[in-house]
Amino acid sequence: MKKLLAVLAGSAAALLTGCGGGGGGSTQQIAGDSGSTSALAAYIGTWQSACDNHDRQLLVIAFKNDGSGTLEMTPTGETYFKADCSGPVVATDGMSTRITGKPDGTADMLIKLSDNAAATSLRVDKITSSTPAYTFQRTGPTVKYVLRSNVQQWCVEVDNGESCMWDEGMQAAQSIPGGLSLRGNELYTVMLDKGAYVLDMHYVKK
Repeated sequence: MKKLLAVLAGSAAALLTGCGGGGGGSTQQIAGDSGSTSALAAYIGTWQSACDNHDRQLLVIAFKNDGSGTLEMTPTGETYFKADCSGPVVATDGMSTRITGKPDGTADMLIKLSDNAAATSLRVDKITSSTPAYTFQRTGPTVKYVLRSNVQQWCVEVDNGESCMWDEGMQAAQSIPGGLSLRGNELYTVMLDKGAYVLDMHYVKK
């Protein structure tokens, strides 16, 4: 199963068909001090994950247009016909609302950047991510809305079968502790899981 930005959307509710991301890096660049607006400006832009068996995730980060310094984040999933993510996008997955990220200070954390790696020290700009009640959506010219195993799903054909996403209906509003960290042009999102911050997703600047 693939997470659609679990640090922001909630790991239990954000499961999509496919696999999640991860990765590594080298020299760390610190975004700034104490989650200030100037520090968070380093995260503004469009980020993308590595291709993972037909799937790639995009994350657009901007400042909310109210002068508060709060981030506005839009995660999107893209499914490609070919497993190496070449050729056309056949389905686009997203949420019915944007996510807001309120700054919550800065902390140095030891985070494992891959399953077999030792923990690495990251300077993390902590955020509290919030969203009102929302639904997941999948669109594309060949997407079919079908009932499989008594569950409504959006399915699309790919070169080795099909990719399906469950329609789990309206999801409850959520507020989740998480964070963002930069190393060069790489973005790591982390989430609070059972009392400890762990890696959620790895992106590069698009």
